Amino acid sequence: MILTRGFRIFGEYLFEYFVITLLLILSIVLVLPFVPMYVGIISYFTHKRNDRMLKDIFITIKENLGIIIKFTILEVIILVVSLLNIYFFMGNWEGFNIVILVLSYIALFIGIVFLAHAPMIIIGMRLTLRQLIFNCILFFFGGIANSLISILAIAGLMVLASYYPHLAILVVYFVPLIVSYFTLKSFRVFKAKKLNISVHELIEKENKDIYFEDPKI
Repeated sequence: MILTRGFRIFGEYLFEYFVITLLLILSIVLVLPFVPMYVGIISYFTHKRNDRMLKDIFITIKENLGIIIKFTILEVIILVVSLLNIYFFMGNWEGFNIVILVLSYIALFIGIVFLAHAPMIIIGMRLTLRQLIFNCILFFFGGIANSLISILAIAGLMVLASYYPHLAILVVYFVPLIVSYFTLKSFRVFKAKKLNISVHELIEKENKDIYFEDPKI
């Protein structure tokens, strides 16, 4: 009985791993769907394992489509332009420009910060693009440890994809999983302060489904 249950749980995790990996890889290849898919998958991972449903990924995208489109345009511009500049100058020393290269690295870092924090903010709050950017900055400085872990997970995947793309495919599933875990911790602290309660009380409300009656600030 225990062995059968173990195989069932392993099969569920394996199925989830392959589906999420496939969705992420396809969205990365197509470029524009990546950010919406990433936001949806972050939302998916915020649910407990037994409550996760793949359709929630697409429900999240649909419910937040307006802000997701705006954020996608901003994020794609930042990441594509900065990465193209970095790859160009690193392989073309004749046209090397240190100022543009430094600005590109700064832009890339900003893009990663947004990528680490924006999904959880989009999921949990009703806001404009300007407010989203501002809150990303607040979240970064409001929970440095959680932010750095999320940023390192994304940056690490980018570096890995540059040198070992096949290996990056195998671990891409774990990046949104890590990001969702640590950014949710920061978001709970933020929302608990807004509600003037402790994080423990907020988690209890989540478990009783009271929190989800009106989940957005």
